[in-house]
Amino acid sequence: MSKKHSDKLYKLVKSLSTAEKRYFKVVANKKGDDSNKYIVLFDAIDAQDKFDDIELMHKVYQGEDIKSRKYSELKGYLFEVILKTLQSYDERSSVFNKISNLMQNVDVLYKRGHMQLCKDELKKAKKLALLYEEFTTLYEILKWEKWIAHTMIDVKFIQAELGRIAAEEKLYVEQLGLLSQYRNLFLEVYLKIKSGKKVADVQHIIDNDLIQKQNINSHRTKVLYYRTKALLAFMQKDENAFHDYSKELLVVMESEPHFLKVEVSEYISALHNYCVSCNSKKKYAELYVANEKIKTIVPLTMDDRIKIHRQYVQNYFTYCTRTGEFEKAKSELEDHFKTIKSFKTDVFDAQQFYFYYAYIQFGCGDYDTALFHLNNWLNLPTTIDNPNLQMLSRVFNLILHFELGNVILLESLIKSTYRFLKKGNRLQAIEKAFLSFINAVMKAQSKSEKHTCFQKFKKQLIAIQGSSEVRISSFDLMAWVDSKLLNADFAEIVKNNLVKSVELTARV
Repeated sequence: MSKKHSDKLYKLVKSLSTAEKRYFKVVANKKGDDSNKYIVLFDAIDAQDKFDDIELMHKVYQGEDIKSRKYSELKGYLFEVILKTLQSYDERSSVFNKISNLMQNVDVLYKRGHMQLCKDELKKAKKLALLYEEFTTLYEILKWEKWIAHTMIDVKFIQAELGRIAAEEKLYVEQLGLLSQYRNLFLEVYLKIKSGKKVADVQHIIDNDLIQKQNINSHRTKVLYYRTKALLAFMQKDENAFHDYSKELLVVMESEPHFLKVEVSEYISALHNYCVSCNSKKKYAELYVANEKIKTIVPLTMDDRIKIHRQYVQNYFTYCTRTGEFEKAKSELEDHFKTIKSFKTDVFDAQQFYFYYAYIQFGCGDYDTALFHLNNWLNLPTTIDNPNLQMLSRVFNLILHFELGNVILLESLIKSTYRFLKKGNRLQAIEKAFLSFINAVMKAQSKSEKHTCFQKFKKQLIAIQGSSEVRISSFDLMAWVDSKLLNADFAEIVKNNLVKSVELTARV
């Protein structure tokens, strides 16, 4: 096994859960002999924090003469043993593996002439395949029913059941075709979003009869229908439709709980998108309830576990920063850092959380720590950030340095921020007003002059946005301005503004 494959072996071992490792040790070492070299190699890899092939080699051979070819073969053998063990492990919990095994049993029994046993296995497989809408398998089961009847010269069965079989075959073919069409529509919309396309690029999908007229009796197809409708609403920036379709999607998914156990990743995504829609509609109570569901999901894979944590924490931080619960978010931060450290993999992308880290500390009044996290964000390659976040990071940087009283540094930062925004054609009305304001307030000599600067800036913000809630991306700019004008805590202003917003909505 080459070094490249050695890396793969290391990553494979490190990706195993505690239960999977335990199962491997039980199956791979039935005699209880821990001296088997491939088990020694497995334990050595498991103990490493960083891949070191030379160290592994010495731990395996422990003073013996090392033969590179034999060592390479040993790693290749261990890789294969782990994969076979994982297949066996998955068979115990995977419905689809159970169905596949039942169908393999039919083939084995048929070759040996055990027709009645074949029928028994087919009956079990059909029950599961119907429950989980495995239309391809259901079609194959019908093929076996006909073939077994033909082999047994069971004329009575053929006469009685051929009509039923033909009708079921037609139904399953139609269901499979419909499922395929909806899946293709969903993936096309998904790709358009990821590629930054506009609504005009998906108009043909919006007008498609499959999207316009919902006539579905398959659960899996219905799920794809609502997922597609929700994505289209998101592209159209229709917050009401996005929220409604995301909510309806969850109703459909949760109406068949057994699917949730096998389609974990899809359920996580549906809950997360619903939380996003709740955030856009300021339905924070709904967001909180939906997000708690994410936390209770039982992962099937390491990817599920990471996704559950990432989406839960992201939604929780959104909830806390929008409702002013910065201290609660800070408490969650400690558990978050411990959790991502426990993953022991490089697959968790913490970069997307740098703004949250900084904003949470800012909301708690810890400007030094906030600046530390923001600098981590600013030091990222610009290619990995979208333009809005690039703009936000620089504006937020100026606010932090203002809070820290770094007057001299602010002079150069204002100039560099202006150049950056102008170069990227991001210098819009609100950014221009902010740069003019921060330059003026920095030069103000007295508290009274600074207060006047903040008052003037607030009027400009309201005139630009037409609302008392003004944000630069995710940062509540108006709440910060109000906190300075009222000499109040930023987090309390966010909370109070939310209460006023809810009361106003209720009156309307």
